[in-house]
Amino acid sequence: MNKCVMYYLLVLFTLIILTSCKYHLTNNKNNLTSDTLLTKTISFPNCLLKLNGNQFQKTDSFIFKTEDKTKVISIIDGNCPKCIINQLNNIDSIFNSILHDDDLLIFILNVSKQDSVFFMRNLQPSIKATGVILWDSNYNFERQNNLFTPNANLRTFMVNKKNRIIQYGNPVMKPDVIFEYKEKLKSLIK
Repeated sequence: MNKCVMYYLLVLFTLIILTSCKYHLTNNKNNLTSDTLLTKTISFPNCLLKLNGNQFQKTDSFIFKTEDKTKVISIIDGNCPKCIINQLNNIDSIFNSILHDDDLLIFILNVSKQDSVFFMRNLQPSIKATGVILWDSNYNFERQNNLFTPNANLRTFMVNKKNRIIQYGNPVMKPDVIFEYKEKLKSLIK
């Protein structure tokens, strides 16, 4: 009987993993959104928390340290196991190969308060990223910056030292966009 329960739990967990990401690449409405992304200046809400291992820290000093730095920011659905494994870890690996020492890679991890215990027990160990992870329990970053979009390609972007979006695109979904990021980084050095 015990093996039967374990089998059903394994099947249930596998189904959740396979069906949890609901982002779609193509949507005509998002084409209009992408055109306005390059005019936005972003800011970090004070209510975000920095996830350091399995502990949370206030972001006041971190946000101060990010001023006058180029940043790549990626918004990740923390309730989606595929998003953590296939997006967060892969984006971290890709950008760490091109970013300069002074540039920052920041992940905004959206995890609802109700799912936070499940996340910390089951999904947090899957994170292999070295970038900074900011915990957002109520979509505060997206709300404050008016960045709501289901298009995962528009949820990764680079901001200049004045926090203005200068490049967007997810290199995991569109691998060629990484060359555009490289060009932008070169132009910022000049």
